[in-house]
Amino acid sequence: MARGVRWLGLLIGIAVLLAVLHNADLPGAWGQIRTLRWRFGVILLFYAVIFGLDTLGWQFALRQDSQHRVSWMRLFWTRLAGEAVNYITPTASLGGEPVKAYLLSKRYGVPVADGMASVVVAKTTFTLSMFLFIVTGLVVVAFSTPLQGALLKWVWITLPALVLLFVFFVAVQFFEPFRRGAGLATRLAPAWLSHLGAKVQHWDRTLIDLYRQSPRRVLLSLGWHFLGWMAGIGEVYLILKFLGVPVTFLTAWALEALWVLLRSSAFMIPGSLGASEGFLLLVCFGLGINLVSGLALGLVRRARELFWMGLGLLEFSRER
Repeated sequence: MARGVRWLGLLIGIAVLLAVLHNADLPGAWGQIRTLRWRFGVILLFYAVIFGLDTLGWQFALRQDSQHRVSWMRLFWTRLAGEAVNYITPTASLGGEPVKAYLLSKRYGVPVADGMASVVVAKTTFTLSMFLFIVTGLVVVAFSTPLQGALLKWVWITLPALVLLFVFFVAVQFFEPFRRGAGLATRLAPAWLSHLGAKVQHWDRTLIDLYRQSPRRVLLSLGWHFLGWMAGIGEVYLILKFLGVPVTFLTAWALEALWVLLRSSAFMIPGSLGASEGFLLLVCFGLGINLVSGLALGLVRRARELFWMGLGLLEFSRER
């Protein structure tokens, strides 16, 4: 049932994307994109900065003794492989997290319990930092830009729903999520999952211990992820400047925060396909930004996502 809903989400995303491209001025957007030329390489490299900051967020979610086993660069490529799996599969951005833990164990000898705990904590600090970033963006919007009614309505619908989901996600972590998940999986496929019982209890203890014994590392993880979101403002500002769109840094901040908020509601659709572009046009309309330029921004970001996720899939393909 859940899998059917996710694949339905993918089909809806494709339909929305086709509708957006059909009704938008695609030739005009393509004309703007063509002016980038060598600047597109700068945009690709800038995303490496954003991804690198988030990699630091994951690095501090690892236990200190496990962190010494793997360098930041190795974590960068491991995270890229996991995020590529998240990007292409309808698993609510969670399917790639076990992949990260598996690769850490397989390649660098990080205990599976540490790897699983680190991806859960990193996902938590990543999401919490996203909410902090959205709040700062809404403050900027409140003092700088009046929003159109439709956009404001979407904001007040999406934000409370995502907050409730996040609170549920955090609460579940303190009620033995790995043991309960393994118990459910064992009932579905007992023959090859029965050996997980003792292991997952250790995973649960490791997760809780990471929160209790290393609060400073958790806060550092939160801080690096927040810087990653802030760097996203710089990317939006840079792309719009390269496209010849006059925009202030505060406008780029408001655009990025609102876009992050709305496209997060499409987490069930792989890569937020279609929904991301549609929500971007809604945000641009609400902020008074030319829709052709908004579409060009969305397509440029989609192209750089495909480039980096392609590299991530190549990295993942190293494991047979």
